[in-house]
Amino acid sequence: MIDNETMRSILARRSYKKFDGRPIDDEALETIVTAGLYAPTGMNRQPWHFTVIRSKEALEKFGAARKSLPLPPGVPAAAVAAMGDPMRNAPVMIIVSGKDGGTTPQDCCLAMENMFIAAASLGIMSGWDHATVMDLFKHNPELRAELIPEGYTVYAASFFGYPGPEVKDRGERKGTVEYK
Repeated sequence: MIDNETMRSILARRSYKKFDGRPIDDEALETIVTAGLYAPTGMNRQPWHFTVIRSKEALEKFGAARKSLPLPPGVPAAAVAAMGDPMRNAPVMIIVSGKDGGTTPQDCCLAMENMFIAAASLGIMSGWDHATVMDLFKHNPELRAELIPEGYTVYAASFFGYPGPEVKDRGERKGTVEYK
């Protein structure tokens, strides 16, 4: 494999469950968001809307909404309680929503992936948030109306911050690769 800065950022990126709480400065956050804006997009539609949550009040409100979610089927309450802070001590949450139709789901997820890689290149880690994508706005229409434009669907959500103490080797990635 060729070793370069981009590959090092991709290989360094991992999903974090806890962050150290340090704020992300404006320049770094702008770099991350700009990377998302330059993601591939079908027919250059750029169907996305990025909601960047970073004020203490907005993060607390968002965290309270996440904490009030019902438990997903098959997930024990102890597992959720063990996670502690529903915001994982992250100073930023980014939600990517998009206008329905065409390649919007793929475009929005590609935008988030670009943000993941850009963040990792700056020493900032991310953590995908399935609860927000799948459940939060179904159970909290008021918050949805406040954060997501009318006619848009949430396709990606992630915490961003400097890594907390949980640095673990995620091991070698395995999958099926077949060259023909």
